[in-house]
Amino acid sequence: MTEGLRRQIVELASVHSGLKNVVEHDAETIVSGTLLFEASADGLETIKESFEIELMIPHDFPETLPRVKETAGRIDTRYEHRNPSGTLCLAVPIEQRRVLLEQPTLLGCVNRLVVPYLYGYCFWKKHGRHPFDEAAHGHEGILRHYMDTFSLRDDLSALAVISFLLEHGYRGHHDCPCGSGLRVKICHGQALLALHQQHTPQTLRGDFIAVFDLCFAKFQNGQISFPQRMRLQLARLLKIVSK
Repeated sequence: MTEGLRRQIVELASVHSGLKNVVEHDAETIVSGTLLFEASADGLETIKESFEIELMIPHDFPETLPRVKETAGRIDTRYEHRNPSGTLCLAVPIEQRRVLLEQPTLLGCVNRLVVPYLYGYCFWKKHGRHPFDEAAHGHEGILRHYMDTFSLRDDLSALAVISFLLEHGYRGHHDCPCGSGLRVKICHGQALLALHQQHTPQTLRGDFIAVFDLCFAKFQNGQISFPQRMRLQLARLLKIVSK
């Protein structure tokens, strides 16, 4: 564990004193305990609750995103915002990165991602609806993020955008991957640049794999076909992400 991460764990415990159990492993440190919070949303009720949670913090945090579990079995199995591994689906990875770029600390992660998630769950459990705009989660949430950000028409267009980012990063003089025929800098330049700056190699590869998996499933079902040029690009990129 780095000295910087150690200081952040101390800062976290000074605010959320129930998160006091710390176990260090080779590649990550686990902080666990009781998270007591009192939170509200615009125009909605204040909720005071506590949950037993476990924060799995990679030692290169915030470059690699932390994982969070609720450990007392209180999250209803019908609640959709959980990953297959049992970790909490706090937000799509790029949104988590945006938050951490603004406040790159464990305390910021807990206050701006974990607490809103638990508030949203408590509200859903009580009222049967989500307090915030409902968003897709998992792979679908990642795909929807790209489609909404770039106003894309279909899944293949989203795959083209994430493939461009993975292979080229930001290149203002290239043709925009949205298919408009315009140069990046006069089309989706600002959106591409923002994503390029927010992503880490890990989150970028994760987004590519998520969108590719969804598109490949549709390809196998005969719902879409990959143009030849995209097939060649995907072959190159799949070699990169498999390393």
